[in-house]
Amino acid sequence: MSGPVLAGGAAALAALLAWGPGASAQDLKRPEEQLAAIYSLKVQLEIEQRRLDEALQRYGDQARAREEARGRLQRLYDDLDGMVEGRADADPALMQQRENEIQKIEQEVAALSQETRRIRDDIRDAHARIELLSERISRLRKTLPSDTEALTGAWDVTYLPSGDKGLFQLRQSGTLLVGEYTLEGGWKGSLQGTFVDGKVLLHRIDSKLGRSSDLEGILAPDGRTLRGTWQNFILSGGEATSGQWVAKKKQEKSEP
Repeated sequence: MSGPVLAGGAAALAALLAWGPGASAQDLKRPEEQLAAIYSLKVQLEIEQRRLDEALQRYGDQARAREEARGRLQRLYDDLDGMVEGRADADPALMQQRENEIQKIEQEVAALSQETRRIRDDIRDAHARIELLSERISRLRKTLPSDTEALTGAWDVTYLPSGDKGLFQLRQSGTLLVGEYTLEGGWKGSLQGTFVDGKVLLHRIDSKLGRSSDLEGILAPDGRTLRGTWQNFILSGGEATSGQWVAKKKQEKSEP
């Protein structure tokens, strides 16, 4: 994703995280803005999930260390109690040593208990942030246009490595795509294909040559960029038979 889109998504992220229970996504009017915000939220969600995993790992390590220290403390108390109660030889020097060891381990247990409490707070906070981010993503997704609108429109297309340019006019209905194209050099024809899980497959049918090539691509998170590869079925001497392509959706005149 490009820098401007990430910057826009980051700004949207800050605004979205400040939503109250009754807030809406009305400030994000265009699909590309909504998609950029969703992308930023998902990136932050992945970060929070990693933080949660790390906190859970730290908690497990600290909890085990705390219980191990408590075990040592219990054994020292048993040893000292035995000397105090006469069940074991009451060596004053040894008793003082046990007292010192007990004091030291009690401090260790207290420090470990405090750290596990702090990590528990981190875990609760991470769960809360993950729930908040997930809820924001869900609400934003509901504001996106229906699938029938996502790819409908005019797209400026560039073929690589040749650099040839053209225009795709697409209409989407569910997972089905149809349309027309014009390319430099006077080439024109129709397009047929599908759009499933963000992936595009287009069959280019030339008005003179028939089915001439297939294009596969992925819709970028900005909602206005398609990138992928093409494969030509009509071989012509000296020209590439495969390569890459990129399409940018033209802004509608009604958009601000």
